[in-house]
Amino acid sequence: MENSALTETIEKHFNAVKDKRIDEILDHYAQSDELLVFVEGPRWQTLGYSNVEKGWRDFTDSEIVVRECVWAENLRTRTAGKMGFVAGIARLEVEIKGELKTIEFRGTFVLEENAEGNWKIIHEHFSQPAENPYGIGDWLKND
Repeated sequence: MENSALTETIEKHFNAVKDKRIDEILDHYAQSDELLVFVEGPRWQTLGYSNVEKGWRDFTDSEIVVRECVWAENLRTRTAGKMGFVAGIARLEVEIKGELKTIEFRGTFVLEENAEGNWKIIHEHFSQPAENPYGIGDWLKND
């Protein structure tokens, strides 16, 4: 089942990231040691709320200025009971030391509805396709 509350939650999250509103950013996450984030950067993962919190606090103090953070295409959302996901292609426009970059990522958020009826992120994954990881190109045939 589609759920607009999930999409609204993530859009609010994107806006908080864009504006570097740290308390609002962190409020979107479940405060759990099991929280797992696969970031788009060089590290493989961030595990646990306290580590995710530190990462976001460091981000808000960084030279990265997010100009845009939106779903660009193929947005999908589904729920099953108190769990759901939002996924699609996200576009970020960032400025770093005066240089503007536009970057697209595959993005997925898994959310869980808490006792108060609020959706909280329990897993986040941003990535880009790896160029030819198996050395055989894309196995999807264009017939």
